[in-house]
Parts: sequence; structure tokens; C-alpha cells
Amino acid sequence: MKKLSAVALFCAAALVATSCTRPSIEPVERKIMVIGIDGMEWDIMGPLLEEGRLPTFARVLSEGAWGELRSLDVLESPVIWTSIATGKLPEKHGIMGFAKKRPAGGQLVPVTSNVRRVEAIWDILGSKGWSIGIVGWLATWPAAPVNGYLVTDYFNYGWAPEQNSEEERVTFPPGLVADIEDLRVLAEDVDDERASALINGAVPEDGVLRKRFDSLKACIATDETSHSVALRLADQMPVDFYAVYLKGIDGVCHLYWVDMMPESGPPISDEEEAMFRDVIARYYEEMDGVLAGFIEMADENTTVVLTSDHGHSGPKPAGDSYRWGIAMHDPTGVLAFWGKDIAGGQELADASVLDITPTILALCGLPVAEDMDGSVLTEAIDRDFLRSHPVRTIETYEPEGGSEGGDDREPIESPIDDEVRERLRALGYIE
Repeated sequence: MKKLSAVALFCAAALVATSCTRPSIEPVERKIMVIGIDGMEWDIMGPLLEEGRLPTFARVLSEGAWGELRSLDVLESPVIWTSIATGKLPEKHGIMGFAKKRPAGGQLVPVTSNVRRVEAIWDILGSKGWSIGIVGWLATWPAAPVNGYLVTDYFNYGWAPEQNSEEERVTFPPGLVADIEDLRVLAEDVDDERASALINGAVPEDGVLRKRFDSLKACIATDETSHSVALRLADQMPVDFYAVYLKGIDGVCHLYWVDMMPESGPPISDEEEAMFRDVIARYYEEMDGVLAGFIEMADENTTVVLTSDHGHSGPKPAGDSYRWGIAMHDPTGVLAFWGKDIAGGQELADASVLDITPTILALCGLPVAEDMDGSVLTEAIDRDFLRSHPVRTIETYEPEGGSEGGDDREPIESPIDDEVRERLRALGYIE
């Protein structure tokens, strides 16, 4: 278990007064904002909170409900983020890893949205009339229709098919990609001055230091793209349910963990440690600023869900070498609820990634599906709201009563598969 003593400094428990009201199934006037930050974890956040370096995170935690987030046994991000979005285990939703081997030839193909075989939270809410906005969520390409807009994870790769066909669309609606292309930032667009804010000392000119410095730019580019797109669309196309995925913390943890904690991995040079030891902490500070921008958009009817998928640790010793990549993932992440109808100052005792969708459904006044594997985190929700909107259940939200089992869908190949595979290899996710 992660140690949360530092976080608790900001989060004194508060009892919420209750009142006797008649149960209601009336629709709830609410907006939901989900902010997904890949790889965010408590052991790094705790000291930064104590030092006052994360004021927005501190506000969300002190005013909201928060706790350790238990991840899945399989610590691969597309698997977990799909479980977060569906409330179901991988064997039900169908996405089992970063990539899948073709039966013929064994070629690894990055996982794509068609492999998911159950409804996501945005499908369920959209079918109930809620307007939807999704930016950057993993395993959403090609974009399926939603009751609003969807910008897939492939938008960050700088690829927009000339015809943006049904099979290859980067956004929904398809024409949206043209309206946001000016916001796309690629690694080569990030200048040295921007990246240098995260390191110590002067920008390296060449060699290992320069190569490692340039790796930082891909993390910056991906998050700057998703952040800018999310803010523009939230302003121009307001929706009821809004979700954005930010990957950078996961990337910098994989790239610079040993610089931050030299004892956790193989030896590095003194120059590397000196230059890169503060990258992760400074990236957390940047994410605090990003979170501040989203919080500023929230009105009195907004409930914010802040979640990661897993935490991090150092590379794992394996004989005379180390295991990197997924081996660095820790099964404990971060979860916080803030805003309308959230029980302030409440620590969550046993939250799972599977509980997020059921809890969102309950906050929206909708029944939770019995075929979901998570539960409603009732301790996060204001008691008055629960009295007037008790948790209800429905058998399923699946169009034909559920489709888990027996479905072996193949991912769709794209012209950028080589680039996707290269990024996954760079982080040690695939061979």
C-alpha cells in the first residue's frame, strides 16, 4: 500500500449532515469532467504536496474525496483505461494489451477501438441524451460515433487520412480533425527552450545527454496537444460528459525514474543524474497547472473525476540486468472526486479502477449494470444526494444483453502502425 500521510495533511475528514427526503429517479442536473493522468502516483505526489508545490491537487484533495486506486492484475494502460471506461474486467471488454498478434505471421498490431466489445460510459450516457466530448482516450481509434465529439489517441501521431474514411477516421465527426489540426504538437515542434524548463543546467549539445533530452519532447508534445484540444473544444462545444487523457507523467517516469532515484536501477553517470533528477517532479508541477485550467472551467453543476490507471516504481532486478517497461508499473494509482455532490474531506478505503464507471452512473442518477465488475463508491458521494437518489441497478446496458466471451476481434491496421510500435518499444512495452 502507498503511504498517504502527506496527503492526509490536506484532507481532514468531515461529517456531512443528512436529511430525510423521498427517493427520486428524476434526471440529475450535472456535468461530469473526467481527467485521466496516466501513471500518476502517491509516493511522488506526497512530498510535493508537503512542500506546497501542487496547490491545485491539494485543493482537490482537501475539498473532495480521494484515495488509493487499486488497478488490475494486468498493468497495461489500454487494458486499464478501458476497464475505467466500462466498469468491466478485460475478459469482458476484450482489450487485453497494447497490441495483438495476427494469427497469420505473428505481426504485432496495436490495439484499436473495434476490439472493445462492450459499451463505454460515453456510449451509455450518450444513449440517455447526454452530450459527449472525449479527447485522447487510449484505444479509441478509429473514432466511433458518439453523441458529441471524439478525438482519438491517434490524433497525437500527426496523421489525418486524406479522405478520413469510415475505417480510418481520427475524429468524430470526421470533419472535426480539420478544425483542430493547428493545435497538434509533434516532438519536433517542441523547441529546446521549452524542454529545458524541466532539466537542470544548459541544454546538452550531443551524445547520450542530448538523446535523453530529446526523448522528453515527445512527452511534452503529446500532453500539449491533448490539453490544447480539450480546452478549445470545451469552450467551443460545451458538453455534459467530458473526458481527457494525458500521458506525459507515465512517459517521464519511464524515462527518468533512475535519475530521480539512482539506487533503484543500473548505474548512470553523474552528469545524467544532475541533469534529469528533477524532471518527474517538475512535470507533476506542470500537470498541477493543467489541472488548474480544467478546474477553472468547472461550474457549480460540475463533478470532477481525477484518476490515474496505475502508479510507478523503479525497474525490477532480473539476474544481471533489469526489467523495464510494464515491470515499472505499480498496482496503486490515484483517484479523487471533487465538485457537486461530493463528500468533502472523505478518504476512500478500497477504490478500484472498476468502480469509476458505476460511481459516475450513480452520480448521474442512472442505474448501475449488474454485469459490471465494479461498485459505486458511495463514501465519495454526499449523503443527501444518496438519500434522494439511491443506487439502483439494471441487468445490462449492452444492446443484446451482454456480449462478453467468444468474441475474437482483430485490431485494424493503420499507416502509422510502425510509429505506434516504435513508441511502445521506446517505453519498453513491447519487444
